[in-house]
Amino acid sequence: MDLDKYMKKITGRTVPLYILIILLVVFANPSKFSCIMGFMVLLLGEALRFWAAGHISKNNELTTSGPYGHLQSPLYLGSFIVGTGLCIMARNPVIWLLTTLVFFFSYIPRKKAKEWNRLERLFGEEFIKYRSEVHYFIPRLDPYPGGNKHPWSLSAAIENTEHQTAIAIFLIALFIFLRVH
Repeated sequence: MDLDKYMKKITGRTVPLYILIILLVVFANPSKFSCIMGFMVLLLGEALRFWAAGHISKNNELTTSGPYGHLQSPLYLGSFIVGTGLCIMARNPVIWLLTTLVFFFSYIPRKKAKEWNRLERLFGEEFIKYRSEVHYFIPRLDPYPGGNKHPWSLSAAIENTEHQTAIAIFLIALFIFLRVH
């Protein structure tokens, strides 16, 4: 990613996230046990994100394969799980509570409204049917019956820059782990 592209991602909405990450690392009080437990949770979240990123084809078609056959927002659920894992590693319930409140009461409602408008505009009735049968954040046990059957693709995950997200997440986890006494 070139510097211009990266700088465009730093906005008034992302700066609080970066500040919370810095505070999480600075005020981390990890133990070996909290790091092991938190890292396992983090791995689950990143695995979900990688699975989702390998299926999504933004704006080309309504993605309903892979985890999208079970819930509308696997990337966001994966991010929440990753954040929870980092907070477990750091043994910082205060930052977890703050991020959870901001995530569910500010970020998700805003993203949901924006995405639903865009997807309805792009895919019309196909999206309306999908939205009525697949929850935003609570997974279906059986996959969406009207879903497409595209296989997971590493090139799609890379095109969706999930490898960069994973590197950033693992670096944050490393910084927390280095704080173990």
